[in-house]
Amino acid sequence: MRQAFDGSHRRRIHLFRHGDVSYVDDAGNRVADSRSVPLTDWGREQAAEMCAFMDGVEVDKIICSGLPRTVETASGIFGDRNIEIEVDPAFEEIRSYPNGYQNLQSLNEVAYAFAKAHEPGAAYAGGDIFAEVEARIVGAMKRVIADPSWKSLALVAHGGVNRALLGWATGAGLKSFATFEQNTCCVNIIDVDTHPESGDHQRTLIRGVNITAYDPAKRDVHLTALETIAERMSKKAGIKPHL
Repeated sequence: MRQAFDGSHRRRIHLFRHGDVSYVDDAGNRVADSRSVPLTDWGREQAAEMCAFMDGVEVDKIICSGLPRTVETASGIFGDRNIEIEVDPAFEEIRSYPNGYQNLQSLNEVAYAFAKAHEPGAAYAGGDIFAEVEARIVGAMKRVIADPSWKSLALVAHGGVNRALLGWATGAGLKSFATFEQNTCCVNIIDVDTHPESGDHQRTLIRGVNITAYDPAKRDVHLTALETIAERMSKKAGIKPHL
């Protein structure tokens, strides 16, 4: 067990976003069930590159949300290790209203859907309320931290889930939800210190954010994940972005 200067147990969380998927078909239509989408070929390549990136990095516990894209990503990164991939649905992604995209006034509503996440009662595209989702996700993380059986955790989750956890880790909460971009198959590195006797959470340290094996300098990454969805939808609607 690694130790902090004050003797706290220092444990590491590798927080991943799943690999590339497509929520929009070639015609620009939203898929009927975003929960069931698999990785694209590019998403599988991303997981393979992250597998090489993580080679030699200690992991003794693996959790994913259970949605196909996280199961497939976790298997692509850690499938060659003899560690069970556990499922915890408390880390499932925030959900929009199924028909929430049918009456859009502007595709900016898609591209910047997280902008008002911190406002009281704010919901994601008419679906889940951000504050309720944040409480679910942070509560699940606190439960995981209270489990003393692991030293180095890999949590394979989603963009919204990771934003909520990074907001919790920084103390910024939902005010930072729209700020922490999460590229597909990225990893965030977070240390948590717990009291060696009581197990109480002492402090949180952020070591790295949004690290991608395929483009670590973000040379070719310019649009956000939500902007990419809006761009694909614009092909059908023929709508140009506007300020």
